[in-house]
Amino acid sequence: MDHQDHSTIALLNEDLFGEHDAILYYLTHAWTVARQYGHQILEIANDEMRHFKWLGHTITQLGGTPDLSTPKINPTLDIQAALKKDVAAEIHAIDQYQTHIEMISKDSVKALLQRIVVDERDHLRQFQELLDQTHGEPEPNTHDDKEITEIAQRLQTTVHLEYQQMMAYLLQSFMKDHHPPLGMDMEERSVDEMHHMGWLAKRMGSLGITPTFPKYQQETIQHGEDQETLVYQDMRNWAVHTMPSLVPVIDRIIAQEDYHAHS
Repeated sequence: MDHQDHSTIALLNEDLFGEHDAILYYLTHAWTVARQYGHQILEIANDEMRHFKWLGHTITQLGGTPDLSTPKINPTLDIQAALKKDVAAEIHAIDQYQTHIEMISKDSVKALLQRIVVDERDHLRQFQELLDQTHGEPEPNTHDDKEITEIAQRLQTTVHLEYQQMMAYLLQSFMKDHHPPLGMDMEERSVDEMHHMGWLAKRMGSLGITPTFPKYQQETIQHGEDQETLVYQDMRNWAVHTMPSLVPVIDRIIAQEDYHAHS
């Protein structure tokens, strides 16, 4: 690997971290204070996930390793402040990509970053439009503080597991050659984990609770599917008596995790 490739990989890892940061912020806002705009913000988050994938594969093609360090998220409980932060994030991303385009010599990489900037400019437009609309607040809940604390602890545990497993699947996808598998590949399994995380985090958001994300630790995920299944089985037993509306969601997750573990 020559010096230019080292420099390019370092810049792309900065961009990868920026996309990771944006994904977690946008998901958190869609699940909590901005749920009335959740569908639109989740579409933007999905675009950022595609950018994350493109950057991860480009880094490995250049001989590097994608940096999957977990950004520190400090979400706001005020929707106006949240959307202003999202606007600022898009402006920063566009500026950073433009700077990196000027610093990188490989035409194919420059073209990829220019393609990403097209999306980021439209994301900026969408967030600016949302700021001009009427905003609401999270709906009130009927649970007392003790119940909310217990529910939050249960849901937060599973959000952490889903996040860790999602990142583990992505790393496997980035680092291994792509050969069409039978059934679901690792990226598709990662999408499943993101869905599970979203279903549970939305329940937290409906209670006015903001989910958090753990530091990614690859060594803790070697038997992640089995661990998740045990946690969800325990959580289902709890939910039957405490939160029955959550049981169908847990049953769906258990069935999908069982597929991951045995296929």
